[in-house]
Amino acid sequence: MKADLHCHTVLSDGAMDIDQLFQYAKRIHLDYIAVTDHESTHSIPAAKVLGEELGIHTIPAAEITAHHKDADCNVHLLCYGPIDTKRLQHHLNKTIETRRNSVIRSYQLLMEKYPITMEQLYEVSRQSTGIYKTHIMQVLALMGYTGKPIGELHDELFYSGSPYQFPRHYMDVKMASDLIRSCGGVVVLAHPGEYNNPMLMEMMLEEQLVDGIELNHPRNNEKTMEHIRTLCKEHDLFMTGGTDFHGLYTKTPYPLGSFLCPQEGLERLLDAIQTSNASYYEKKKRNTIKNLDKK
Repeated sequence: MKADLHCHTVLSDGAMDIDQLFQYAKRIHLDYIAVTDHESTHSIPAAKVLGEELGIHTIPAAEITAHHKDADCNVHLLCYGPIDTKRLQHHLNKTIETRRNSVIRSYQLLMEKYPITMEQLYEVSRQSTGIYKTHIMQVLALMGYTGKPIGELHDELFYSGSPYQFPRHYMDVKMASDLIRSCGGVVVLAHPGEYNNPMLMEMMLEEQLVDGIELNHPRNNEKTMEHIRTLCKEHDLFMTGGTDFHGLYTKTPYPLGSFLCPQEGLERLLDAIQTSNASYYEKKKRNTIKNLDKK
């Protein structure tokens, strides 16, 4: 089974709309796909319909940014199989607004350097549920200041400590993990190789914040992957995989399907989703009975 469980659309910071993405997935014979737009569950209904039409299994998903206080870094959690997407999205909207405000501040400062307008930013981000640095770079590329949206100019503008970077405040990682599980979802730590903190995985596992770890990913080197395998074996966690596909919004080109979920990891993820969904419905049933008894 070919499963790419990490990809993005125009609903966040990807280049393709969901119809294009699924047609692409069909052409490369993917069996499973998960659209993991940042802080957005809005792709889930359309993905289900398109998957049924094209014969591709879909896993409802989103990618959520959270802050780990002890590790002093932001981490990305892949949420798979949530049931209560309305409640989940309500909390994620706060992060979308935080990011939106931060990016707009960056853009307004860049307007002093480049002859760009707010209308251009709103135009390129009109399909997205938020506004991302990707959209800033799209405007600059359209204006001819760079031929590659995520390349040298991006790095020159948005390096660590850059005056064009503004702080963002994300929900605590435990709060995010609890939220995902309470909504019937499963928690997977995304791309551990990106955090430059080899102890982060151990800290997350000790706190029981994740159910699995993303193994196959462009930014996981072999050393990181071996570390993931060792930890997952010790803690009986499953391993997933995905390309983190953004289309043209990437430094290094990786077509959809470049990084796939291991077969065992896919099977265990699906089982974990089933278990988490069942637990959600059982809890909901108990709460309903409790409320009826009070009446």
